[in-house]
Amino acid sequence: MEASLMSPKTRRDAWYKEPWLILVVGGPAIVVCASLYTGYIAMRGADKVVAEDYYKQGLMINKDIQRDAKARELQLNAYIHADFANAKIDLQLSGKGKLPDSLQLSIANAAVGGNSVSEVIRRLPMRQTAPGRYEGDLKLMPNTAEAAVKLFHIKLETTDWRLTGDWFDPEQKPVQLNAAK
Repeated sequence: MEASLMSPKTRRDAWYKEPWLILVVGGPAIVVCASLYTGYIAMRGADKVVAEDYYKQGLMINKDIQRDAKARELQLNAYIHADFANAKIDLQLSGKGKLPDSLQLSIANAAVGGNSVSEVIRRLPMRQTAPGRYEGDLKLMPNTAEAAVKLFHIKLETTDWRLTGDWFDPEQKPVQLNAAK
């Protein structure tokens, strides 16, 4: 009877079968695996943070600010209309001072069907046909699939000044550019 009063002998399981082991080692093991996976994702899809020509881009920003100020000083305004049927762009420019004989119109839009963030930039020379009126030929622009594009970022410029803006639905509506304030 004495043997029954004694506490039963506890049986010990192997160390790897203990439930506390899962709590003590499992949490840190999950964190290590998650951090390795996060590092893999970060290295595989790493973006370039700094452009290779960052210094040149910084200098261009200062030049663009000066060109915007010159456009404000000259009180420049432009009205642009695209005629895709005849492959022409008509532009009317007004402002103080003598207007240039030729301009450059830069048209940028997102790459069609591209998964990455990239844009297509086309430069179109505009020649003066009458005082304040300019014309450009869309046939000079390669890969003209404008019918599918609903938004352009445009820049009208000379070496002294520039006008910029966004052109929504160029097939249907003309755009008016004013000097940046």
